Amino acid sequence: MSELTATADADSAHTPVELILLRCPEVFCYKVPPQASAAGHRAEDWNLGEPRFTGRLHLVGVGSTLECRVLKQDDGDDAPVAVCPVRTGDKAPPVDAVVCAVVDSSRYFVFRCEDAKGRRAYLGVGFRERDQAYDFKASIDDFVRAARREATAAVLREAAEEAAASPVA
Repeated sequence: MSELTATADADSAHTPVELILLRCPEVFCYKVPPQASAAGHRAEDWNLGEPRFTGRLHLVGVGSTLECRVLKQDDGDDAPVAVCPVRTGDKAPPVDAVVCAVVDSSRYFVFRCEDAKGRRAYLGVGFRERDQAYDFKASIDDFVRAARREATAAVLREAAEEAAASPVA
């Protein structure tokens, strides 16, 4: 179920509303070795029995960007360890370039994470159950589809306003 979170800050009138689309209480995080073939990443190359750490995953919609936030599981702090931004729009990279499913499992993904300076790192993320992985992928697809509908509606709204403002010949 989705939750709306807004920061009530008197100084910031432009604080974006955050829409929490998914909370996963347990994900396994791995160091991703370089991709061995053009086919894609393989989870079997990650030493699945020994994850780097076990964390939590939150999918948070912030404006037209979906953030895949990885947090420490045992820590009460909600500061993300890694953030994988999934941007929508004409100039945004394809979703599969940012959140890439591995070729040998439906439960593992590679996140292209970015820090505030724009530096990139790759993180392997795995789910214990297929249902969780499906919910994760479906939430991303739903968000991207909704963002595209909003962008199309904005273009149509502008066109209608221009048509209404122009004099009829």
